[in-house]
Amino acid sequence: MIPCSPSSMNLSFIAPAPTASSDLPESIWLDIFGYLSLDEKFRAAATCHAWHRILTDPSLYTHISLEYMEFNTLVLCMQQLCRLAPRIRTLRIANCYSSFISKTTVPVQNSAIMHHFPQQPGMHSLYSHITSFTLPRRREEYRKLGFTLHHEFSRALVHLMEKSQDSIKCLEIQDNYLDLEMTELIFCIVRHGRHLEHLLYDANRDGGFVAPEIVSAITAACPNIKSFQGQHAISDTVLRRMMTGWEDLRSITLAPYQSPSMGTKEVSMEGLWFLLDCGKIESLELLDLSCLTNDNVRQMMLRVKQLEASSMERAVNSPLGHPFAHHQAYFGAANDSVTAVAPPKALPGASVRHLTITKYTSTPLTLPGFGALLKLFPNLETFKMKTNFFAYDHSFQGITKEIFEGEITLVEDMIQAEMAERWGAENLRSSWNGEWRAALTEEQRLRAGTVRLH
Repeated sequence: MIPCSPSSMNLSFIAPAPTASSDLPESIWLDIFGYLSLDEKFRAAATCHAWHRILTDPSLYTHISLEYMEFNTLVLCMQQLCRLAPRIRTLRIANCYSSFISKTTVPVQNSAIMHHFPQQPGMHSLYSHITSFTLPRRREEYRKLGFTLHHEFSRALVHLMEKSQDSIKCLEIQDNYLDLEMTELIFCIVRHGRHLEHLLYDANRDGGFVAPEIVSAITAACPNIKSFQGQHAISDTVLRRMMTGWEDLRSITLAPYQSPSMGTKEVSMEGLWFLLDCGKIESLELLDLSCLTNDNVRQMMLRVKQLEASSMERAVNSPLGHPFAHHQAYFGAANDSVTAVAPPKALPGASVRHLTITKYTSTPLTLPGFGALLKLFPNLETFKMKTNFFAYDHSFQGITKEIFEGEITLVEDMIQAEMAERWGAENLRSSWNGEWRAALTEEQRLRAGTVRLH
């Protein structure tokens, strides 16, 4: 999509003098204009009165993508959409930013400096970025600075989602620098997102949905969710609530989150086992989970083997699993009422078709762990993994680059052989993607600095 700016977008729909009308029926024009981006539709609406009238049809604005916009432009665009009263089905806000927020710093008084230099008030303050403060302090600072775009964004979003609450199925908000915690986004999802099926909120310079209570509220308010992605506050309790409340859930992301009262929290091995045991997840992202270790994966794999063995034993011992089950006389009249057997429950992990794993600050997997992982997920169609040398160097004492490269070779050979056997050598490129030399994350850099200090 072409980046939008106030100078390139006619948001007021001021049309010039009318031009000669076309012989094409309006339905054809609607089909043609359906191929234009949002920016192109806004500019085309200023061409003539006829196009202006056609381009105000709400059916042209069912799939909205707002990308690479400055905050002010984004709000103006959303306000224009409100005037069109669309019935949105997909709303995506991505890579939008605010120059004001990114550059604004706030003075913070330093009591130590005030004590030593009481006669020099200019030295009493340090400066901190505005997004580093708590929510109430940020709200107060924005009010002092006269920054109202968060309120205007909230009003526009509430209006759009209220008008589209019976039609909107997909909401994606990703890679923005807008301080969205200051907006009414959560209220909009809980109040008007009952028909949402896909919800993505990730990489917006915050901690995602930072409280388990928020995720629980979304779970109760949006019962039709099929895909829930982003790094949010999901504990074992919340996960169980999600798996029972979202009957159609097929895709989920699990990652650690920072709890103000309890520090880092995340789903445990038992929580992950419960998720797999439900037997309905097809796409699974496990982002830097500490519970995903060689030992834990092996334990879950052994559990699956035990369940598989007990299931086979029950099948052999059941009357309808007997070699002579087709002879009713063999079992007598007591079995005459038995007409069918319920299909066996899928084993934990068997439903997962797409798996993504990252390992940066938690203990990474080695060859035995990857081997157990492939057995735990026997029907994988795509497998993606990201890590780097720092993750191994931080977790395993004495590791060298040579050992790391050797481990890569062993794991790659094993996974490629397994995936090629499952899906064919021609599909190997699309079924397995191992990124072993990913860039250092911010948290890894912080840990590296801490290590150097000690």
